[in-house]
Amino acid sequence: MIDIIVNIISHLVVGIITGLLGFWIGNKFAIGRDKRKEFNQAAAAFTNKVLVELEGLYPIPTNWPKDIDRFLRDRFPKLQVAINEFKSYLTEDQQIAFETAWFIYRLGEDGREVDKQSYWQYMPFKGSSKFDGVEVEFDNTKTYQVKFKRNVDNLLEYAKQK
Repeated sequence: MIDIIVNIISHLVVGIITGLLGFWIGNKFAIGRDKRKEFNQAAAAFTNKVLVELEGLYPIPTNWPKDIDRFLRDRFPKLQVAINEFKSYLTEDQQIAFETAWFIYRLGEDGREVDKQSYWQYMPFKGSSKFDGVEVEFDNTKTYQVKFKRNVDNLLEYAKQK
């Protein structure tokens, strides 16, 4: 009789543990699925906002304005909102890298945060300068649109669907 009671109790305990474990695993999968769906929706909205704001410039520059600086400054507020909205869907490590990509888009690889926006890297120019008595020549006339595309690509890389 005691064996039957022990057997029933052990089966009940195993059943309860199995049920709880199954519930927990199912819940984890559901949460993961919901987070993926939420991320994908945010990523699609972010990508759309960027594409709308940079229409004619990205991905193929078909309508490059003469005053690219003014054009990008005018679009900065909406892009900044899109950046800040989307950033919350990234992990902490991804947020740091995403902010770096945003910095490079706005200021270039050698930019200074104090400037906030400096789109010189997207302007065709060439010339020379002296740094510490050494003359340095530069030519951006063939790479300015390539740099723009690469920098926008880097921002949109974080919005890849999961």
